Amino acid sequence: MKEEKQFGELFGFRHNEIANIVGVSQGLWSMYAIGRRSLPTRAYLRLAKMILFEEQQKNNPPAVRQLQPEERKHWEDKLNLNQISQHNIIKKLREHQEKYKPARKGLELLAFVTDESQAADFVADEMEKRRKDTFFPVLKARLEGVIERNSLHLQEQYEVKLQVLQCEEKCLKEKLSF
Repeated sequence: MKEEKQFGELFGFRHNEIANIVGVSQGLWSMYAIGRRSLPTRAYLRLAKMILFEEQQKNNPPAVRQLQPEERKHWEDKLNLNQISQHNIIKKLREHQEKYKPARKGLELLAFVTDESQAADFVADEMEKRRKDTFFPVLKARLEGVIERNSLHLQEQYEVKLQVLQCEEKCLKEKLSF
């Protein structure tokens, strides 16, 4: 059983597969595996060749496999799609940042202007005060909408997507360098 287990683990063969490869019946292989019988010379020679092959593989690792043209094209296409996705994400991130920053500053300025202590400097008469009472809430709602649509949370999500794509790009370039 020990011999069978060794060959099974070494080459990934099952009991009946090993018996067929060495050219003996399953029963004879079982008896050999538990130590009750010996194998014919021809079977021993095949086992010896298998063991010799394994030893050569240990001493000479396989050469680095070159990518086939179809595989190379596949990975290059994936790399191109990755770079396009990165470009699109960067573009969206910049758009959100460009909309968020001015809206944030506008909201801060609006808070400053509507502050009771500053209101006298910006509102000269009662008519202007009524106009601003209707205008400022609308302006504030619009700016808050812009901030919500371009929030820092959304920007962070795009940054994470960009980092994932950059890591994927690195892996794809490593794959293509072989």
